[in-house]
Amino acid sequence: MEDKNCELLFEYLRSILYDPSPEKLDISQLEPQFQKLGKGFRYLDKAVREMKEYSAALSKGILSGFYPGRDNFLCENLKNLHANLNHLTWQAKQVANGDYSQTVSYLGEFSDAFNTMTEQLREREMRLKEETEKEKARVTMLESYNELLMELICFSEEKIMVLSADTHEILYCNHTEYDRLQEKELYEMCAAMEKEQECQKVSETSDRIWEAKDSHERDYRITTGWMLWQGQRAYVHIIREVTEEKKREEELEDQAYTDILTGIGNRFYFRVKAGEMLKRSDKMVLCYCDLDHLKYINDQFGHAKGDQYLKRFADLIRGNIREGDIFARIGGDEFCILFGKCSKEVAEKKMLAIQQLFETDWEGVCPSGFSYGCVEIAEGTKSIRLEGILQKADAEMYQQKRIRKAEYMKLLK
Repeated sequence: MEDKNCELLFEYLRSILYDPSPEKLDISQLEPQFQKLGKGFRYLDKAVREMKEYSAALSKGILSGFYPGRDNFLCENLKNLHANLNHLTWQAKQVANGDYSQTVSYLGEFSDAFNTMTEQLREREMRLKEETEKEKARVTMLESYNELLMELICFSEEKIMVLSADTHEILYCNHTEYDRLQEKELYEMCAAMEKEQECQKVSETSDRIWEAKDSHERDYRITTGWMLWQGQRAYVHIIREVTEEKKREEELEDQAYTDILTGIGNRFYFRVKAGEMLKRSDKMVLCYCDLDHLKYINDQFGHAKGDQYLKRFADLIRGNIREGDIFARIGGDEFCILFGKCSKEVAEKKMLAIQQLFETDWEGVCPSGFSYGCVEIAEGTKSIRLEGILQKADAEMYQQKRIRKAEYMKLLK
């Protein structure tokens, strides 16, 4: 009988310790002397069940809800752990709110890890605060610079127009008092330019400088760059009117290209324009002219008469050639004509007629005349050296000059 009681109690103890849901012991099955021990096992069963439920809740991080009774001695350590976890949770919330002074000393190795974390967070916050203060100072400085820049822009003579890169609407314009028609025209020019493929080459590091003319024949030089304007992709156009500058440039170019005495092109003008014309590969004729008797007229009648002689020749040639032909004085008494789309036969016929007109014009006043030599350039000729053609025309001219000089000497005899 005693063995049966021991067996029941032992089996109940094993079930308490190892079974997930042990069946309750029926005390009535035990002998009276074993029933008190059976009640003790039933208390142990209750304590173990509470411990299992409590530890399961803690393992899941559930810190509120189930709590074992005070008399459950098996849960004492779990209760201490529960209290520590509650306090740790409160400390974690304090850290989350920015209180990095929280330290833990009651959880062994975890305490070291927690304290290291809060120290690192504290140092990081200090660095962030320092960087934030520096950034605020930088922003304040940039804002003051921007205010100064905007003031300078407002007083700038150059018109500055910022257009959205996406919608092409005006985001900023520094000269609001501009003539509305002029502003509209400039806006249309800038917007049209932005839509061109060339504008795609404009970036943060490269600008494009281009020129435009409005309906009133005013010239503009525009520098276009890319930027972010208040968070929007934009093109900034710095517009400067250069009408007077262009006029001065044209005047200087005219002076550089013009023979002051005769008003026709000079040697530099002839080389530039003839070089451009020769690239067309058209049929053309180069005529080299040399005035006769200029030294004699200067010596006998004075340089004023010699200048008049030169100007009259220039006027006569200019009045008898086409607008597209190139005519220039390349030396003291030397002139060149480049007839475009012309044959040598036609050019020589024209020059002979001019030669006769010039001699008749000065007949009875003083000796007059000029010699010329013509060289034809065939259509489609490429890689022509102007210097070589000039030499050939010059040789042709001197051949005629020798003949004319011999004829003139016969008349003097």
